[in-house]
Amino acid sequence: MSELEVKGLDRTEWGSSIIRLHRSHRSGIGRYGVARIVNAADPSRSCDAVLLGHDDETAIYMAFDARQSLGVNKGQRLSFELEELRWFGKLCWYLKTPDPRIYIPAWLAAWSVVLGLLGFLLGVISLLK
Repeated sequence: MSELEVKGLDRTEWGSSIIRLHRSHRSGIGRYGVARIVNAADPSRSCDAVLLGHDDETAIYMAFDARQSLGVNKGQRLSFELEELRWFGKLCWYLKTPDPRIYIPAWLAAWSVVLGLLGFLLGVISLLK
């Protein structure tokens, strides 16, 4: 469990679903890994995000939405735990994240798979008749 000062993301990253964290605090989760971060002081508060790196070993950088989900403000200290999401958790995150740059392509891909399977099934059924 780590405890770091909470800071905001750079202006160019506002609204994104990322958390910037030094690799020594990422619990072995690689860069671009999707993880659940849980506020250790209030385990009911958590958020899922993509983990990216940062050089500052004393701080965790996150967007406004992530801070709201975790119940912390800039300048506060956050004691947290990280849990890497497995494939199903990642899939759920892609489909429910509030970031339209992520969820729109994810939903298009999901519908493409569903329609492709439907087309395949209809093709097999037509060959059997």
